[in-house]
Order: sequence, then structure tokens, then C-alpha cells
Amino acid sequence: MSTTLLTRSSNLTPSPSPIGEPQSVKNPSMAAANDTRLLELMKSLYPTDQQVKYLHLQAEVDSLLQHQQIIKQQRLTSRRTDVSN
Repeated sequence: MSTTLLTRSSNLTPSPSPIGEPQSVKNPSMAAANDTRLLELMKSLYPTDQQVKYLHLQAEVDSLLQHQQIIKQQRLTSRRTDVSN
């Protein structure tokens, strides 16, 4: 049974995307489908409290990635301004 659980839980992990590029940016419809499938899998495998923890962590990761992208964009804009002056 532990092998089955490991196999199932490894299927929960979405395929990695390049650093700084969330999967939803690459293909929003694919990301939505993957999120839906992931949530359905979670419902069948994990208790509600674990699902809630996961969703909170996912929201936090998304927020941090968005913040990182904003900082990156600000740095690029700042460098362009410095170079043109």
C-alpha cells in the first residue's frame, strides 16, 4: 500500500516550469485543468485539513512568485533608466 500511496502522491506534483514563470503564465487553460485534476486527486487522498494547508501554501507560493516577478521587472526598468542616462 505504501508503494501505491507514493505513486499517487508523486502524481500530485505538477511538472516543473522554468524559474520565475508560473505554469499559469505559460498556458492558462492547461494550468486550470491541472489545478482541477489536482484538487480532485487531493480530495480522494487527503483529509480536509491537509487540503486546506496545501491550498494556503499554494496561494503563498503564487503570491511570492508574483512578488518576485514585480521586483525583477522593477530592476530591469531601473537598469534601462540607468543605462539611458
